[in-house]
Amino acid sequence: MGYVRVNGLIGNPAGTIVKETFFLADAGAFYTTIPPKLAEELNVKPVAKTKLTLADKRSVEVDTALAYIKILERDSVFQIAILDVPEPLLGITTLEGLGIKVDPNTGKVEYSRPYGVALL
Repeated sequence: MGYVRVNGLIGNPAGTIVKETFFLADAGAFYTTIPPKLAEELNVKPVAKTKLTLADKRSVEVDTALAYIKILERDSVFQIAILDVPEPLLGITTLEGLGIKVDPNTGKVEYSRPYGVALL
């Protein structure tokens, strides 16, 4: 399938600072993850810490925060992770929450159900 990059918006929970960005869709990632520099630019503040297991099996403690995310024509506020990643990752909680899936045949995102933010 290769890499699927998704154009979207991300901002602070109030939506007062919003930035267009490309996310690498990662159906193996629980959280949408952004680097600390982007979190700072958006005024996205940590609200908690959690432990994550990375793809290479390392366990790390990361800050989590709330962020406004819009993909296609759907938007809401989601819990995200703040971690030094090379590019923002679009995790499964955001994809599922917005009712969006990655089509492995086309390598694009599409709606998976009618709109309405899912309670996860």
